[in-house]
Amino acid sequence: MDSRRKRNPLGRVKPRRRPPIRGSALGTLGFCTRWAVDRHGTGPEWLEVTEIDLRLRRLPEGLRGLRIAQISDLHYSNTVSGPYLARCIERINRLDPDLVVLTGDYITYDFRGRYRHKVTTLLGRLTSRGGVYACLGNHDYGMQLPARQRPLLLRRLTEGMRRSGVRVLRNQSARVDVRGQSLWLVGLGDLWPGDFHPRRAFAQVPAGETALALVHNPRGADRMQGFGAGAVLSGHTHGSLVERMPRTPWKARRRPYTAGLYTVGETQLYVNRGLGRIGRARLGARPEITVFTLR
Repeated sequence: MDSRRKRNPLGRVKPRRRPPIRGSALGTLGFCTRWAVDRHGTGPEWLEVTEIDLRLRRLPEGLRGLRIAQISDLHYSNTVSGPYLARCIERINRLDPDLVVLTGDYITYDFRGRYRHKVTTLLGRLTSRGGVYACLGNHDYGMQLPARQRPLLLRRLTEGMRRSGVRVLRNQSARVDVRGQSLWLVGLGDLWPGDFHPRRAFAQVPAGETALALVHNPRGADRMQGFGAGAVLSGHTHGSLVERMPRTPWKARRRPYTAGLYTVGETQLYVNRGLGRIGRARLGARPEITVFTLR
C-alpha cells in the first residue's frame, strides 16, 4: 500500500494531505481565516472533517445510514473571520447531510451585538433535508455583559436564527421526521448561566423513542443519566485539556471530556472541537466538522 495513504476504520482509503502552512499556523495561534479551508474541499486544509459511526439502541431500521453533521463554537468575532465561516458552511453543504445540528457559542464577547446579525445570516446558508437544529452556549447568553443587556441580545440571536431557518431548542425537544421515521432531538440550555433543565427538555419525548441530545458543555452529560438519550453531542472545549473557572478565571481544572467519543453511564458523548477560536493557542486541536452515520 502507498505509504502516503492510510486506511480508516470503514475500509475506505484516504490520501494523507498535509494541512496548509498559513492556515495551520494561524489556527494554532488562535485565529481562523479563509486559508484554513480549501474552497472546493479537495485540497489540503486545516479544517478536519471527522466521520463517526454512531451506534444507537432501538434505532428504527429506516434511520440506519442517516448522516448528521455537527458543528460547534463558531465564535464569530475579530479572531474568526466571516470568509472562513462561509467556507466552513460551504463544506458542510457539500457533504450533503440529512440533518445539521449546532451546539452553541455562535459569537464571542459580543458587547454591541454586531456579530449576532452576521452569524445568523451565515447560518441561513446551511442546507439539509431534515433541517437545522441548535442549542445555546455560554457566550450566547452574554455572561460578560451587564445583566440588563443580556435578555435583549439573546433574543436578537435566537430570533435571527429562527428567521434564518435554524430551530433553537432551549430546554425543548422536537420530533424530526426523516425517511418516514421519527428521530427526537433534545436541546438543553447551558450550565454556566444556570439554564440547564433536562427534565423539562425531555418531558415530551415518548418512552422508548430514539433521542439525541444537544448540550454545549459536555459536563451536562453527567446530569442526563436516566432520561433515555441515545447520544449526547456537545462542544465547548476546543480540544483543550484544561478549562478556566467562569467565576475565578485565574483558576483552572482538568477537563473530564476533551474531544472525541466517550461512554458516560448508559449513553454516548461526543465532544466536537469547534470551528472557531477565542484568540488562545491550541496546539494540534484542529477545527472540526463531525459527520455521524447512524447504525
